[in-house]
Amino acid sequence: MTMTTPASGLVSATVRRIGQRPSRLLLTGCTLIVTAFFLAASTVFTATLKRQLGDTLSTVAAGTSVVVGTDGEHLLDDARLARLTSLPGVTEAQPVARGEALVEGAGRDPYPLIGTALTGAQAIVRPVRGTLPERPGEVAVTKAMGERRGLGVGSRITLVPQESWLTSATRHRAPRTVTITAVVQAPQDLATGVFTTPSNARTWLGTKGWQQALLRADDRPAAEVKAVAGKELGAGFTPWTGAEIRAKGSERGSLGALSTLLTAFVVVALLAGTVIVSTTFRVLLARDQKRLALLRCIGARPAQVMCSVLTEAALAGLVAGVLGVGAAVGCAAAVTALSGLPGPQLPVPTLIGCVLVSVLAAVGAATPAAWAAARIPPVTALSSAATRNAPDRTGRVRTLTGMLCLAAALLLGTAAEFGGGSDSGAAAIGSVASGIALFGCFLALGPTLLRATVRAAHRPVRAVAGLDGALALRNLGRAGRRSAACAVVLMLGISMVAAVLVTLVSVQNGMDRRLAARDPADVVIDVPRTGKSALTADVVREIRTLPETGAVVPVTVADCSAAGPRGRYRDYEIHGIDPSAVPELLTGTVPGPDRGTLRPGQASLSTTTAAALGVRTGERISVRTADGKTISAQAARIHPANNPALGDIALLPQDFAKLAPHAPVRSLYVNATDRAAPASLRGPLDRVLPLDPALHLTYTGEDRITTRQSIGDLRIMALGLVGITVLVSLVGVAVTLTLSVMERTRENGVLRAVGMRGSRLRSVLAWEAGLLGLYAAVPGTALGALYGTLLLGALPDLSIPTIPYGQLTLVVAVALILALAASVLPASRTAKTSPMLALQAD
Repeated sequence: MTMTTPASGLVSATVRRIGQRPSRLLLTGCTLIVTAFFLAASTVFTATLKRQLGDTLSTVAAGTSVVVGTDGEHLLDDARLARLTSLPGVTEAQPVARGEALVEGAGRDPYPLIGTALTGAQAIVRPVRGTLPERPGEVAVTKAMGERRGLGVGSRITLVPQESWLTSATRHRAPRTVTITAVVQAPQDLATGVFTTPSNARTWLGTKGWQQALLRADDRPAAEVKAVAGKELGAGFTPWTGAEIRAKGSERGSLGALSTLLTAFVVVALLAGTVIVSTTFRVLLARDQKRLALLRCIGARPAQVMCSVLTEAALAGLVAGVLGVGAAVGCAAAVTALSGLPGPQLPVPTLIGCVLVSVLAAVGAATPAAWAAARIPPVTALSSAATRNAPDRTGRVRTLTGMLCLAAALLLGTAAEFGGGSDSGAAAIGSVASGIALFGCFLALGPTLLRATVRAAHRPVRAVAGLDGALALRNLGRAGRRSAACAVVLMLGISMVAAVLVTLVSVQNGMDRRLAARDPADVVIDVPRTGKSALTADVVREIRTLPETGAVVPVTVADCSAAGPRGRYRDYEIHGIDPSAVPELLTGTVPGPDRGTLRPGQASLSTTTAAALGVRTGERISVRTADGKTISAQAARIHPANNPALGDIALLPQDFAKLAPHAPVRSLYVNATDRAAPASLRGPLDRVLPLDPALHLTYTGEDRITTRQSIGDLRIMALGLVGITVLVSLVGVAVTLTLSVMERTRENGVLRAVGMRGSRLRSVLAWEAGLLGLYAAVPGTALGALYGTLLLGALPDLSIPTIPYGQLTLVVAVALILALAASVLPASRTAKTSPMLALQAD
């Protein structure tokens, strides 16, 4: 007579069993807790960042309902502003005056000058120190500008307002000395702005109206006020709702790309966690074969057994999801509180979806093991030998799948390296696809590769580590599939770290080369090519005597005609320059036979000039001016056509003086004494240079430092993202070792009974973790370096392939240390094994 077991009763028994043995839930759920945490954290981070970008990127406050702007042909006069104020539902209309101003002591680039509401619901600034401007002659500067220029409350600065509204040329107003009464936090687009009252800005700029009007409507929808304002003002004025402008600000923050990047890395971590969870369920169910067989014997159907296993997986996923989401919310609240920001944005439906993803991931990971458990023959499962020695072989299907994945990886990698051509997107996609295929190959063939490695490493490990290492190596081979799955996940994380390091180091070297060619000096001072030059001999002399300046290279400019050996004269601009003080000025040039810098009687020609004259290096050219002065020079170098310092034709100053002895200095290339601190030139140059709007200063050295810092920040962010996968894999190492200890409880008891100490058992487990980490770290680092180099095909003009051997060696060392750290808790457990209790274990 066959007995039947109700499905509900079997599920209830599964739930009670989990309550009695929560360690099973911990083993299967700890990996999912980590992945759920990062999934929820990325969701909260994206939502909070979107809200924050609306505040920091948008130049419109949340209290502004409608913004009225002009089309470039009209201004908002006082009469129109009054009509806007009287519109139904409008409670406040604030005018805005905008322009630019040169700031003495803060460089020669103009800064935004904004007269807008500084208090109330429509204010876009937040005071940090001091009192906001109220009276004439008072301004506020941003925190970033104050820190960079050494300005603070009480400082007095001189402004030269510039108003270019409705004109094709900028009009410079009379200088005004004003007092800084406050330091404020402003939107990112105005991070270097000078703020004052609307009336002050309008007076200083000399405008006859306002550029914008900010409307606040508390009792009517913004869309209705927008429509009414458009009808009231007619053509020439365009209203927007504040929400529309703030949404555009968020879109400009590259939030979509960042969200996609976060999602991609979290998905990789989730897949890695799923592999670990699947392996864990397989091992736990192998240990439960006798219990499952008894259920089959008393009438449980395969579907009921499978349902009970999936129920356990769903509960593990649910608990892990709730804990992970809760931890993410708590961390987000702590971070925003410490940063002084408003609380985190919590998208509740999305967070519930994170919990659901955790449940589905757990169920999906457990499904293969549950399917295998449901097919257990009761008689076979009741055999203890079958229970102890579950098959752990690589079948034909897995072998065929692995070989196909390997072939696909090789084909895609070859196509990415040699077939991408100029299509950088194809190179990137091919490299990533090849990596995914190779990861699939390692998953399928992992047990076979691991056992082959164990056999090959037996003698070396025995010679180095003795019996402890030999036992550890044997343990890895006995649980080949589980160890291989864990190693593959760890290998994936390490390869991603190595790929990031190789890619970013190569990009940094490439950018350094490009920046050296584009920005050879720390500061470039330019004046217009016509008219009187502000770079007089006295100014150049004073700059040379500054202790903060290193090399100073003046450039004189004149018009001339040049002819090659074939007698074709063309009009060109010649530069008188001595590049020996700043050799970077010659970056990218093609030298002649002597391969040195320019010498007297030699010239450097741009590529377009050389092509037009038909001149090659070593040949001579003739240069003459309009007044008939002529010299002959040898074409010693060919420089890129976009080199502004060398122009069309460059001559040494002594040769240039023979043609145009009175030509003024039009450019000045200045290096700081301390090349690592190019900002040290700002203050001294401001003191020496006249406050002439025609002077244009470009702080290329600061741009170079900023670019390097951006690459460094990108490296930290990328390593943090790929660290998610590494952390998940390390949790997998800990789980794998814990399962190994559980499986070998009786064996460890026998070893303890025959005299092996707990320290020796800890040593065996430590060697097991170290060998597993080494097995994953070495090929993972090599593959990461390979695929990082392949990815450079997507950045052919921005990178120089570079292998950072020191950093990659550090990656291997850190991976081994972390693997050993993951073995601490399992090793502590195995060292405390009681021989008597272990021998009684089933």
